Amino acid sequence: MILGVLIGFKLPWISPLINSQQVYSVSLPIAVGLIWMIYPPLASVNYRNLGKVTRSGRVMGLSLVLNWVVGPFLMFFLAWFLLAGFPLLRDGVILIGLARCIAMVLVWNMLAGGDENYAAVLVAVNAVFQILLFSVLAYF
Repeated sequence: MILGVLIGFKLPWISPLINSQQVYSVSLPIAVGLIWMIYPPLASVNYRNLGKVTRSGRVMGLSLVLNWVVGPFLMFFLAWFLLAGFPLLRDGVILIGLARCIAMVLVWNMLAGGDENYAAVLVAVNAVFQILLFSVLAYF
């Protein structure tokens, strides 16, 4: 990260160059970086055993309750309590609480030595739930 800041500071022309590399408003450097970051954790997943993970209702249920009941409400109440005087910042924190980053979970799981199979399934399920529930929860 420090290297990126130094490059941006010393070579001011590089930022517009990177920002111009887009396909249908998707930044190619960011897309390549995300794929580069997500590939190692997903390469170690045993895809034949994913069926076992999906049959573990306790783990799946706990993940869904924490991510879609506890997490959004906790973030909502913390934002209202800690950022009461900053409505725009508060609203941004609430929206972040609804759409947590799912890509970094794979990296954190890999760094912590967690079960890659469970992480891959839980990230995929949470991605689907984000697509389905984000607008509904954000409406309220």
